[in-house]
Amino acid sequence: MKITNRMKRLPVISTARLVLRDIELSDITEDYLAWLNDPETTKYLEIRFTPQTMEDVREYVTSKLRDTVNTKHFGVYDSGGNRLVGTVTLPVINMHHRYADISFVIGHPEATGRGYATEAVHAVVYYAFRVCGLSKLWAGYYDGHAASARVLEKNGFTIEGRMKKKLINHDGERVDHILVGLLAADFKPDKGLLGEVNDE
Repeated sequence: MKITNRMKRLPVISTARLVLRDIELSDITEDYLAWLNDPETTKYLEIRFTPQTMEDVREYVTSKLRDTVNTKHFGVYDSGGNRLVGTVTLPVINMHHRYADISFVIGHPEATGRGYATEAVHAVVYYAFRVCGLSKLWAGYYDGHAASARVLEKNGFTIEGRMKKKLINHDGERVDHILVGLLAADFKPDKGLLGEVNDE
């Protein structure tokens, strides 16, 4: 893995197969908008409640480009860093207590099922702990969302709590909200996903 830092921008993180960087407005294409509005892609995401428009997405991305200190919104790119296939986000970073939550999605229909989420999340976890100096990451997912559970488990997250019947899933059923966490001290970088690490 190679991390290339940039002034007032997110770094460029290159893993075995992926490139993670901030999303440019030029990356917001009709293809991107299509999978943001695909019910199968978003059935476990909160954006399913609000249809995404080009204007909405551009405004959201612009807000993330303005603030790369308190929030970090990485686009995930394959095909040599040219095709946007997903995102990994640290939506709110608390530097007083050195923790953040993490969320992710691989949405491009040609990119799902290839282990990209595990690889991309691993890279951002490494960056959050080893570069940003955070001590704790946490995430939440709908009970029954096996794909998210697998990605987080492969990255070392363990279940820390269960909020009973907090959420309504895509089938209209009330389900538990599963909370998982990972400490920096327990994180073990996987060279199979990252390769040798080179920070610039």
